[in-house]
Formats: sequence, C-alpha cells, structure tokens
Amino acid sequence: MKKQAWLLIFLLGFLFACQQQEDNQFKIGFSQCVSNDAWRRAMHEEMQKELSFYPNFELQIKDAKGNNEQQIKQIQELVDEGIDLLIVSPNESDPITPIVEKVFESGIPVIVVDRRITSNLYSAYIGGNNYEVGLTAGQYIKNLLNEKGNLLEIWGLRGSSPAIERHRGLLDALQGTEIQIVDQINGEWEKDTAKNRLKNYLLEDQIPEFDLVFGHNDVMTIGAHEVFKSLSLLPKKFIGVDALPGPYGGIQAVHDGILDATFFYPTGGDKAIELAQKILKGEPYQKENILQTAVLDSTNIRIMKQQTDKIIAQQEDIARQKERIDVQMEIYKNQRIFLFGFGLTLFVAIISLAYVFKSLRDKQEINEELREKNKQIMDQKDQVLQLSKKAEKATQQKFEFFTNISHEFRTPLTLIQAPVDELLQSKEAAPFKSDLMLIRKNTVRLLRLVNQLMDFRKLDHGKMKVNAQELDIIPFLEEILSAFRKTAKSHQINLKLLTEDRTLRLWFDPLMLDKVMFNLLSNAFKFTPDKGSIIVKVEEDKLHNQVKIIVEDSGSGMSPEQAKHIFDRFYQGESNNQMGTGLGLSLSKELIRLHHGKLLVNSEMGTGTQFEIQLKIGKSHFEKKELEEHPNYQYYPTEQLTFFNDNEEKEVTDPGIDKNPKPQTVLIIEDETEIREYLAKKLGKHYNILEAESAEIGLSKAMDQVPDLITCDLMLQNKDGFQIIESLKNDLRTSHIPIIVITAKSSLEEKIKGIKLGVDDYITKPFSFSLVLERVKMLLVSRQKLREHYVHELPVEKNGTPTATPDKKFISDFTSIVEENIANPQFGVNDICVAIGLSRGQLYRKVKALLGYSINDYISKVRLKKAKHLLMTENTAIADIAFQVGYTTSAYFSTAFKNHFGNTPSEFREKHQDR
Repeated sequence: MKKQAWLLIFLLGFLFACQQQEDNQFKIGFSQCVSNDAWRRAMHEEMQKELSFYPNFELQIKDAKGNNEQQIKQIQELVDEGIDLLIVSPNESDPITPIVEKVFESGIPVIVVDRRITSNLYSAYIGGNNYEVGLTAGQYIKNLLNEKGNLLEIWGLRGSSPAIERHRGLLDALQGTEIQIVDQINGEWEKDTAKNRLKNYLLEDQIPEFDLVFGHNDVMTIGAHEVFKSLSLLPKKFIGVDALPGPYGGIQAVHDGILDATFFYPTGGDKAIELAQKILKGEPYQKENILQTAVLDSTNIRIMKQQTDKIIAQQEDIARQKERIDVQMEIYKNQRIFLFGFGLTLFVAIISLAYVFKSLRDKQEINEELREKNKQIMDQKDQVLQLSKKAEKATQQKFEFFTNISHEFRTPLTLIQAPVDELLQSKEAAPFKSDLMLIRKNTVRLLRLVNQLMDFRKLDHGKMKVNAQELDIIPFLEEILSAFRKTAKSHQINLKLLTEDRTLRLWFDPLMLDKVMFNLLSNAFKFTPDKGSIIVKVEEDKLHNQVKIIVEDSGSGMSPEQAKHIFDRFYQGESNNQMGTGLGLSLSKELIRLHHGKLLVNSEMGTGTQFEIQLKIGKSHFEKKELEEHPNYQYYPTEQLTFFNDNEEKEVTDPGIDKNPKPQTVLIIEDETEIREYLAKKLGKHYNILEAESAEIGLSKAMDQVPDLITCDLMLQNKDGFQIIESLKNDLRTSHIPIIVITAKSSLEEKIKGIKLGVDDYITKPFSFSLVLERVKMLLVSRQKLREHYVHELPVEKNGTPTATPDKKFISDFTSIVEENIANPQFGVNDICVAIGLSRGQLYRKVKALLGYSINDYISKVRLKKAKHLLMTENTAIADIAFQVGYTTSAYFSTAFKNHFGNTPSEFREKHQDR
C-alpha cells in the first residue's frame, strides 16, 4: 500500500510537471496579405509542417485578402488576443508600416516575411531576393535563346514589390543582348486572370512574333501553356518562378515538359517558424535572412523531383505520425483525467505515457533524416550553380566563334565584289549590267553588315578606341554629302548643307563620324519620298561649348514609341515597308558616346525626323591616348558610293504602250522592293505584270483585275501571307486563280498549312528563277486544261450533283442559270450578274478565266448546242426549236446555226435522220 502511495505521489508530481510544461505555450499570430494563390498556400503548409517540431507553438493565421485596412485591423486583433510573436506579410509597404512599428515598440517580436516594410523597426526579415530571381531568370533566358529572340512577359500584380523587382532583374540581365520583350500581360499572380487576358491578346489580328513566355510565377506560366496549346500555337518556350513541389507545382510542370524551366523561390514558411522558435527561446538569430534561388530545368529536374517527391512522402509520413501522436496525446489526456478520479487507471496511464515517449523519439529520428535530405538538396543547388557558370563560359566561346566566322565572311565577299566591279567596266557584260549591279549592291550590304557586327563586338569588349584629330568639319561633311548627290538627283530630293561658319574646326575621329553620318543619311534617304528634302545643319552652341550636326528629313516620321526605341540594338519600326537590321543607329549612338557626345532624335508621324549630334568643342574631354596630334586622314567615300550610286539608268518605256502584248497576267505580291522588281523584270518578258508592295494593295488588285496567276510572300509588313491566301481562295471572284508562294519560311508545318489553304506551289528563298518560270508556265497550262474540262458538250443539268470547290460551284450555278433562261430571248449578262451577285466586270473576268469564252459567246454556244440536241432527238418544227432556245425568228436562228455547224437546221436534221 505504501508502495502504491509513493507511486501515486510520483504520478501526481509528474502530472503536475506536465501541466506546468503545457502552461509554457507560445501563441504566434500570422497576418497574411492574401492566401488564394498556390505559393501562399505552400507557405502555410511549410509552417504547419515545421510546427510539428514545436508542439508548444500555436499558430493563428488571418487573411487580409489584399485589403490594407483589413490587415491593419487584423494585426490589432492578434495583439489584443495576447500573441507572443507576430509574423506579417504586408499587402503594401507604406500603409502597414505604422502598425508594425507600434507592435514592435510594444515589446512583441515581429518577423516580416516576403514583402518588406519601409522601416527597420522589426525583429527579423525572411524572404527571397526578387531582383536576384529576375536577374538569374534573365541570364538563363539569354543562354537558352542564344541572346536572340522575342519574349512575352506575364506580370504579377503591377504594384507589388516582387513583380517590380523581378522585372527589373530581368531587364538588367537582358541588357546587351538581342532579346526583346515584345509585350507584357498583367496576370496579377492568378492563373485564370493570366489565361483570360493572354487568350484575348493572342486572338487579336496583329501580334508580334515571340519565342519564349516568362511568367512571374509558375501558375500563370502553366496557364499560358494551356492557352497556347488550346490555340495550337505551340511550340514556344515557357519559364516560370516558384518551383513549388507537388502534382500541380512548377517542379512537376518542368518534369512533364509544360515548363522549360522554373526558378526556385522559397516561401520561407518553415524558416519563419524556426526563427520564431529562436526568438522566443532567447537564442541568437540573424535579422536579415535572404533565401537563395536556383534554376530547375531538364538537366536537374529528374533528381530534384525525386527528392521533392521523397520529401513530400516523408512529410506525409511525419503528418501521419503527428496524427498518431495527437491521438495518443488525446488518449493520454483522457487517461490523466481518469487517473485523478480513479486510481485503478494508473497502470494504463503509465503504458500510454511510455508509448508517447517512443513516438517522440521516432519523430526526432525522422526530423534528423529530413534535415539530412535538406542538406543534400542544398548541395545539389550548389552543383546547379556550378553548371550555370560552365554554360556561361560555353556561351562566351560561341561568341568568339561568331566573331571568327564574321572575319571569314569578309574574304569571300571581297572576292565576289572585285570581279563584279571589273565586269561592270566591261562592254561585253552590258546585257547583264542590271543583274551585276544587283549582285554588287547586295555584296556591299553583306560586307557592311559584317563590319557593323564586328564593330559591335569591339564595342562589347572595349577594344574600339577613338583616334580624334582636329579637322575642318564643313569640308568633311561636304565630301560625305557628295556621295549622296546622285541618289538625291535621281529621286528629286533637295539635299543641302547649311552653316554660318565654314571655317569651323573640331576634334573627332573621322572614320567613326563617317560611319555615323552615313547611317543617318542612308536612314533619311530610305524614308524620304521623291521630291522631298534632306537638310544637314551645322550650328555652334557657344553657351554649352559644343557643335550640333543636325540631319533633318521630310519623311514619314516615327511614333513616340518608335522614337523611344530607335537606338535599341536590332530594333526595327513597323510603320513602313523599309526593312533593316536595326544595327546602324545603335552603332552610331555608341560611336558618338565614345566621343563623349550625344545623339538625339526628334520625330513626328507624317512630319519628318530630326537626328542631332552634339560634340564638344576642343579636346579636353578626350584622354591623351584618344588623340592623334598629327592628322593624316584623307576621306574616301567608297562605302557610300558603292551603296548609293547603283541607281543606274533604267530602260525607259512608255507605260501606255505594250511593245509585245501578252495574253496572260501575273500579280506579284512582295514587300521587298528588289525581289519584287527582279521578278517583275524577269517574268515581264513572258507575261503582263501587276505589282503589289503590300497585302492590302495585292488583295485590291486581285479583286479588281483578276490576274491569271499570283505569286505571294508569306512575310509581309503588318499581315501574314496565309491570311491573304485564305481571303483569295474564299472569295468567288478569285478562288480560281492559281497561287505560288515564294518565301523564306521553309518548315514542313508551314508548307502543310499552305497546301490546306489551296496553295498551288511552294518555293523557298533563295530561289532559281528558272524554277519559278517553269512552275508559272505549268500552272497556267494546267489551268487551261481545267478550263477546257469545264466546257461540256451540254450545260450541267439543274439537278446535277453539287460539288465542293468554289470554282466548280460557280460553274454549276452559272450554267444552271443559263440553262433555266435558255428560252428567254431577252436573257443577258445583267440577269446573270443579279443572280450570282457579281459586278459585270468581275463576272466577265471570272467566266473568261474558267471557261475561255465571253458571257454572250457562251450563251450563244449553249443555245446552239441545245438546238442541235433537240434537232437530233425530237421531231419538233424548226421554228418551235428556235423559240425554245431563245431566238425570236427562225431565219436568224438558221443563219446562226449554219455559221456555227456549217449546215442549216433542216440540212442537219436530214443528215442525222439518214444515219
């Protein structure tokens, strides 16, 4: 009995100690800005999992749902409820800062998570570096696209700091590359919002081409992939941010090939609970806790997914263990209650307590194993970063290879140019002069492009140095302008140089300024119409100690958006049909920057464009190594002369007189002027030629003049060539016209798409003109055979089987209308126009193209063929037959019948009856 009493006392003392331990509980309040996205839910899950290690912690979460006033109210409620520590993720920094400072100054520790406040009055901060995430993503995209391509960016909430920082990091990483962000979609962190807005964007008539979609989080990027898949616009590359585990997270999406890559952006939920434990226990901790990021793509996703799946499975096991522990704890509590009332339950309570201790030991072992797995994951992240560095090194080697190839291009281009120049001086080559001029012009264009690329490479590596000399600026500019005089004269452009001081001397690098002036003037000539003006002004601004060189044209001008990006590398405007590389103006700006000067632009749509070069007077702004004290420069405007003085006299013909009339007409739809003129010149020897430099003009000419054949490019300004083909094939007026596609697009998918739309042939650039000519000839011959096939001995019966193609349907409708009205002598062209719904000219061209007859001739032939049939099969009087086929008198009928068949109707009937 005594032993039992001691045991009872021990048990009561133990229970009292447990009661004391339970009294030492901590209450943590978490004010969440919003909880409806996957990343926030993952944060909550990590907090709950980490809380399983600290059974004396109680966490209460309040969701502000993106409302600042609601979040302030909820924080105050948590304080009033007696929390020991506050965790807060601010909806917006400025409104939430005062309440956070108030809580901190009251003595309650505050941990700021993910988004910062504008004050440093808090205990600790945990969050990822969103700028680093954007920068890392941009560097990865740069390597993935090989520094070339177009990118569509899907933003998070525009005003949130993560979205702003990720965008800023992305822009910094893409600096110096040919990658452009062609457009942006506001996804507001939500999958459905991003999907709806992206779908509306993609269904617009005109959207820019792009290669990659970058979303500020994974769910928006996954939604974008679903939209592209539903619209059959794949393949594109898709990159997101968050790398959440689980079946619907970014890791699974990369593993399934939905995303090409994602960037790990930790939620910090587990870290927040771990840091709260240190603060509440008085252990040392860091105030600023920045979480690191890493890329997950096809190179590491398999092992990463295996690890995360294993971690999730282990965490589920931990959750199950915790549930079991909770159950056992509940049993233990019930047993403790019964122990106070009933001493007989003592033995059962001891056994239950022993089981609880065993479960806690198992839990500690699992936690230790989990920490080991986390360590392995961190080691894998380090390996990924090392691989990224190796990839960057490989990219640099590719750049070096590109530079070497550019060097190699110059030798063969030079070897092409020299013989061509020699042939141009030969009288024997006179018949081929225009072709040789075309070869020389494009050879020089390629050589200039290579030189510009080499200059950019030098600029990027800091190897291009200014060699400034003191020279007379006005004679220098006059020599440059002299290279453009012939071009200005041929286009009746007023080219002038205006200055008040012709003795003005200036320090500059003549070779660099020559390139700059050439680019500005060539740009002005491209966009200035005939009979326009180009003025070069030189002004001395003594107030600012500088000289201004202004190039002003009366061209089409630019929009504010175009002017904003005109100096961006590889940027091309969209408001005109002039194409370029987007290198010249960017290079010019860099060369003027090396002079410590400025290159500015001012332009208005429909008014013109003004480029202004600002160079400082004197040489004090140059370093000593940038000066050449003994000028030895002599200007040779060879590049400009070669480029512009190719406007040789063309053969002048009277447009109103066709020396060699040709029966068939070909329409050429091509926005590249040189290719269009080349095809027109070559095909013009065999056919009448119509030219169209845009989609709109091409459609208009096709509808109005109905050519016999059309050639069309697929890459036209502001419109896809497939849209033109679809319009032509679906229109009754032009559906019969054969179409040849001549384009640089050569993929199998595009060829299949063209065939489905009704394209008759598909020729890729560069092309052989002999091939083009033969295909034109064969298609026109085939069309002639088809035309003969349509002309039957008798018209199509009214109850004939309908056909599917527009041309056959037209012939069926046309012949049926003629057959139905064959007995009406007043029936004519106007009746058919009303019945079919075409104008008189359109109907005439359509019938002529398909049947080879005029409408009246065809009606006459049908009447006579019908009469022939009636004479052979019926004994009706000849006068009655004449009325049945639409003749008002039998005499006129007999005359027409004899002219067509060589016998009168009575003679024809007698011969037939004799047989």
